[in-house]
Amino acid sequence: MKKISIITIGTVAFIVAIIVGCGKVVLNYGDVQLLDNTKATIKINNESLYSNNRSVFYKINDVRVSGLFTARSPFPGGGYNTGGNNTADVLQVPAGTIKLSVVLPHKIDNGTDSVVLYTTTLQLDGGQSYTVHMADTAANTQTLLTKENLVLTDSSYCRVHFVNLMPNVPTVDVYYGTAATTVTDQSTDSLFVGNLAYMKSSDDIKFKMNGANRIWKIRVAGTAKTNNVLASYTSTSVPTSQRVFVGFALGYNGKTTTVQKPYISFILLR
Repeated sequence: MKKISIITIGTVAFIVAIIVGCGKVVLNYGDVQLLDNTKATIKINNESLYSNNRSVFYKINDVRVSGLFTARSPFPGGGYNTGGNNTADVLQVPAGTIKLSVVLPHKIDNGTDSVVLYTTTLQLDGGQSYTVHMADTAANTQTLLTKENLVLTDSSYCRVHFVNLMPNVPTVDVYYGTAATTVTDQSTDSLFVGNLAYMKSSDDIKFKMNGANRIWKIRVAGTAKTNNVLASYTSTSVPTSQRVFVGFALGYNGKTTTVQKPYISFILLR
C-alpha cells in the first residue's frame, strides 16, 4: 500500500522557519509519521443532536484526544455546511480494536470526565482510513463506521458517498441540481442516491463537475420531485476537482430548531 504522510494530532505548535540559504522557505509542521500497518486514521462525525447542543470531547482507549466540540463539527478537520474548518486532517490511532468515548466535560473543563454520553468499540484495519458517524441520542445512539477510499480521482472529477444519519427518516433520496438557483426550482434536480437507509452508506460515486451553481437536496425516499425538500445546500466547493467527500443527511424530520433540524452536509476526506 502506498504510504501517506500524517500530521500527528496533539498540542504541537505550528512553526514556520524561513531559511535564507539558497533562498528556500521551509515549513515545519512538527513531527510527521508515516501510516503503516500498525496504525489507522479516523475522522469523527458526531451527529448526536441533543437539543441544548452540548459540547463534548472524545477519548480513544480512555485517553482524551480532542478539545470541546458541538454536534455537526467533524473532528479533526471539517467540511462544508458543518461547524469548524474545512481541512482533510485525520487522527492517527492504533489498528485493531479501539474504544471511542464521547464525554461531557465538567462545567469548567478541567480535563476530567463529567458524564460519558456514549462508548463504542471499533475494529480498524492497519493502513486504512475511516469515518466514524454517530446519530441519535442517549440509549438510542448508534455508530456507523465507513472505510474510506482516499485515492485521488482524475482531473475535473471528484468522488463522494452518502450516509443517512436521520433517526426518524428510514430512507432518504439525495438529489443534485447542476444549475438550480433556488430550493423551489426543480428543473435540474437529478436523483443522485436513492432509497438510502438509516445508518447505511451508499457506494462511492465518481462524477464530473459541471455548472457553477450546484445545489444538493434531500427528500424522504419516494417523495415526488415537487418541493418536499427536507434540506438543501448550495455550494461552489462541492464538488471540487480531485477531491474526496462523504456527504450526509442529518437531523430530525419535523424539527425546526437550528440544532436539530435537517441538514445536508459534507466532510472533506482528501
